[in-house]
Amino acid sequence: MRLNLSDEPLTAELLAESLGRSESAIIGVNGTSMHPTLQMGWRVYVRPVKGADLKVGEIAVFRGERYLTIHRLIWKEGSGDALRLVFRGDYNRLRERVQASAVIAKVVAVEIPGRRKGMERVVSLDPDILARFYRIAYGLFRLLRPILPPPAPGSPIGPFGRAARATFAGIERLLALFLRERR
Repeated sequence: MRLNLSDEPLTAELLAESLGRSESAIIGVNGTSMHPTLQMGWRVYVRPVKGADLKVGEIAVFRGERYLTIHRLIWKEGSGDALRLVFRGDYNRLRERVQASAVIAKVVAVEIPGRRKGMERVVSLDPDILARFYRIAYGLFRLLRPILPPPAPGSPIGPFGRAARATFAGIERLLALFLRERR
């Protein structure tokens, strides 16, 4: 989900500096990739966070290739300086891999517009069904990683790997149907 800020690299730096000074910011969102969790026209409340400190399932603001993006962290690859974070929009099948240093903030609350001006309400962003699914899947992976055979370098993932990925993607799509519409 693109933010309604300019696509200039300076925008990310201004947001990071603002977060450094005030420890919070409010950003209007534009786009549908996080629907129904976040919707166009809503405003999100963000707090600064280091990418390595994000928990799987949390929603964060990060520097994309040309603009700032708000998506959900679904996986962590590697560790230490080689840590790469995998993000995905709730309504988007595209996964984005970014360095942990690209993360600027995490979303802590959302302001939902009211039916009339002045009737807005701020709702804390608690873990939903997708956040729980990603946390459980990632936790199981970390638990089973020592006993799983390591992938061969440069080899395809094989039929078991393809089946696991297809099952994971199917569960993602199914659970997305149960995301609450916030009005």
